[in-house]
Amino acid sequence: MGKKAKAAKETTQERSQWEGKHPEPKSRVDERKVVATVKLAAPVCSLLEFKLECSPSTKISYVVDRIIDRHGGSISDLSVCVNRFHPEEVITGRDKTLEQCGVFGGECIIYYDFVPRAGALLQ
Repeated sequence: MGKKAKAAKETTQERSQWEGKHPEPKSRVDERKVVATVKLAAPVCSLLEFKLECSPSTKISYVVDRIIDRHGGSISDLSVCVNRFHPEEVITGRDKTLEQCGVFGGECIIYYDFVPRAGALLQ
């Protein structure tokens, strides 16, 4: 009987010191909010301006898809800039997030431009 008690005592001591102390899982939902005003860079046209509620973890590709949807799918090859439109600041990687472009919350302006297609009405 003494051996069994000893064996039971040894198994309780073999437990890890970290057992039951797992870190809290990180939330996949980004609670931060961004209100992005999306504008056509030139010519200025308030009819093509819209607001997009998103988070800083939103990818530029999502914004580009929303712009194309607003144009009924008739545009492509967009140039996108955040908070300032300048040819040197065009975002090349569509996988970048707003956070990587310097937007961490609040409001921002996303400017876009595109090259019109010849005969776009016929396509």
